[in-house]
Amino acid sequence: MAVEVGVSVDDDNPKTRFVRYLYIGKEYPVYYSGTWSSQNHFTVDKVTSVVELAADKDTELFPITKIKQLLESGLVPKSETLMFALAVCARQEKSEKLRQAAYNFIAEECKSPEQFMLFIEYASQLSKQLSIPKHGYGHGWRNAINKWYLSHDAKSLAECVTKYKSRHGWKHKDIIKLSHPVTKVLGSDIQAVFKYIMFGLEKAKSEFANEPKATEVLHLIERIDNFRQCEDPVQAAGLIRTYNYKLEHVQASLIKSSEVWEALIDGSMDLPNIVKNIQRIHNLGLLTPTSQLTEKVLSAITNKDQILKSKIRPAVILMAVKTYEDPDKIPVFTKRKLGRKNKLRNRQLPNPDKRIIDALYSALNISFSTIEPTGLRFLITVSTESWKKKQITQVSVDTFKPWVLEAACIIALGLLRSEDKVTVSAFTATEGLNARPVHLDKNSTYQEAYEKMRVRSNVPPNLGKPILWAAHHRRKYDVFINVVDKMREKYDFTSRAMDLYKKKMNLPNTRLVNWVVGTTSTYMEGKYVNDVLTVCGFDIDVPKVIEAFAKRQF
Repeated sequence: MAVEVGVSVDDDNPKTRFVRYLYIGKEYPVYYSGTWSSQNHFTVDKVTSVVELAADKDTELFPITKIKQLLESGLVPKSETLMFALAVCARQEKSEKLRQAAYNFIAEECKSPEQFMLFIEYASQLSKQLSIPKHGYGHGWRNAINKWYLSHDAKSLAECVTKYKSRHGWKHKDIIKLSHPVTKVLGSDIQAVFKYIMFGLEKAKSEFANEPKATEVLHLIERIDNFRQCEDPVQAAGLIRTYNYKLEHVQASLIKSSEVWEALIDGSMDLPNIVKNIQRIHNLGLLTPTSQLTEKVLSAITNKDQILKSKIRPAVILMAVKTYEDPDKIPVFTKRKLGRKNKLRNRQLPNPDKRIIDALYSALNISFSTIEPTGLRFLITVSTESWKKKQITQVSVDTFKPWVLEAACIIALGLLRSEDKVTVSAFTATEGLNARPVHLDKNSTYQEAYEKMRVRSNVPPNLGKPILWAAHHRRKYDVFINVVDKMREKYDFTSRAMDLYKKKMNLPNTRLVNWVVGTTSTYMEGKYVNDVLTVCGFDIDVPKVIEAFAKRQF
């Protein structure tokens, strides 16, 4: 029986759909992992709720209020949705008040240069998507852009334009050419920075070298420019330690230097950035068994206090260690895998260092303790192996279930460590309720949990059965999570099971997450089922999305 789709008033509410878009990039409850730009998440038809909200005087400023709240909280997994929604607010034609509020937000609230330039790119693309394409650089746009630049003092603006010279296809020079800021009335220090952006350091020095107010900012720019031109890795490493330069400041030719990476790890790189760049350093051939850089990496990722302080998420470390062990087995698009293969075709990479692998797994087990409790009750049910009897002896389980066990371990251990009531179960081959508990200790390691979950099932998992099992045993849960390889519409009774459970247990706010790890598409495309979220694939943001949905943040 196919899923019975039910749309509640809340699901169809433009406020609900708008907030849902900010969290998962869709106005309906399906989250797609991976790079959203390749999946056309950023087109105007993906966030039609903005126009509906703008048309109502009572809700026209709701989008800006929500964007501000979520940008400050950092709860949204991918901030691209916030910037795109902001660009849609600035480009819609239903509410002049909303458009002006969007521009004011960019000018006054958006401090990050990366997000600022992303907004510019989205606003430009939206103008081209109009029925009558426009260039989009009118008075409101120019005024907002100029306010953003002029809201910085000379030193902070100099740091912005030297650290982020270009992003998302835009350079500061190109933006200023379009916005035409009036700088003659400004102080000599800020004028010097604008002169540097447009004409380079020499021109800025020749015009403002005798201005005492501009001397300090010119020295700052010159020092960073000299660092960018430095070709001696030892000298560059010394400058990084002295002035705390970031990875973004380092020129491409120095990225291959172990001295430079050592200096970055000693100074400006936090633990999440070190973990993120381990594979990059490995691909450069720098993580050799005897290198000082390897020792520094090991020291960083085995520092328990830093792991807990950084609050790095387990999924981030898991992706890093799995990539380091074997990049060809991580769940990414085939196109990206082929690109990596071509890039490294003529390069012989060293074998992964077992000490780094062990250290990353140790850091992973510690990182489960960084998950904040929600106070909710969870039932996690896992379909752990292939149910195709004829093929199960011919091909390994990983061929059928890419990352199902990994995904289940990440979500289960994180919840077991942080919550008081969590039940983990597996789909079984038995008839009836088709689920049975898997006994996991809250202090189990990732490796122990992985082995314990390898329980064979010879029937396709029925996604509604765990809910019926809970109803039958009168177990109270706030959130059900099914982790499976594929959704099969024939075996999906979730809508009926959820209705039955809510009524029988008097828990109207219970929610369900179907995490479909082995696919990037689903028959749930564009559909609403009350209090049900479908997650396709695996990326480092999925656990955060599930947590936000469980807490009814969207």
